[in-house]
Amino acid sequence: MLYLLWVANKMTLYKLIFRNIKKNISDYAIYFFTLTISISLFYAFNSISSQPAMQNLSISKQLLANQLGIIISALSFFMAIILGFLIVYSNQFLLKRRKKELGIYTLLGMKKRKISRMFVGETICVGFLAIVTGIMMGVIFSQLLSLLSLRLFAVEMSEFKMVFSVIALKKTIFCFM
Repeated sequence: MLYLLWVANKMTLYKLIFRNIKKNISDYAIYFFTLTISISLFYAFNSISSQPAMQNLSISKQLLANQLGIIISALSFFMAIILGFLIVYSNQFLLKRRKKELGIYTLLGMKKRKISRMFVGETICVGFLAIVTGIMMGVIFSQLLSLLSLRLFAVEMSEFKMVFSVIALKKTIFCFM
């Protein structure tokens, strides 16, 4: 019996999370698009070194490509820090916009812990959708960026291959989780 009450309580929380996301879609849309663009850029920058055509460069071009890889790694680290602040700011913005709604939940007797779980659940749902969408966009953007970098190094386009970088995927998921 206690288990059924727990399951019913969890189901109510999940329904509340999805209803709140639908109700506040305009606020979450800004958060979603910001995360999606950030994730796609982060993935694309980290996947450039996975292009097999970059391995077949001459020694001087290989040195330049290695330097480019170092610069991109530093840039992605800097970008991760900025995006971390952006995500924190977005969450604070969402909390301020919904202050009255959260106050009503408190007045209705909902415990702060449950309100916090609800808000975290909403953020996780939107974040998960943003990660999936951002990685799909990032794969496309990374191919375009690879083409651009190959053209920059005067590599024949016949050596270009569509690549999905598992390393860039791991870095992206790690940074955004």
